Amino acid sequence: MECVTIYLRSIEQDGKKRLSLFDSNRNCGIDDLITEVSQGTKIIWALDCCSGIKSIAKIYSKTGKRNVFCVDPSKAILSKNMRIKLGSDVEGEEAYGIDYVLTDGTKLSVDPVIRIKPPQ
Repeated sequence: MECVTIYLRSIEQDGKKRLSLFDSNRNCGIDDLITEVSQGTKIIWALDCCSGIKSIAKIYSKTGKRNVFCVDPSKAILSKNMRIKLGSDVEGEEAYGIDYVLTDGTKLSVDPVIRIKPPQ
């Protein structure tokens, strides 16, 4: 089973608090990221070392179409990480939201995308 980890880190850019995202597929972005995965992939959202983030409050589908996220990702037991295992029949892409809390208590939200690679 394929596993992709998406790492989160709080940064400040032009005086504004932003979210740096990078995944184990070597993609990166600020406040936005498109992660390509295969059907049946396990996806983990993890705080980067010294991330400046206290917790991931919620990860959820922004579109409500549910063509990729059949259910919303959930917390891993005894961890700050969130995770989901995609179904073997998912296809297309889905915008999703990440609500997170910084170590200073500030609550922020961003909306990246998960895209399913076409079967080979």
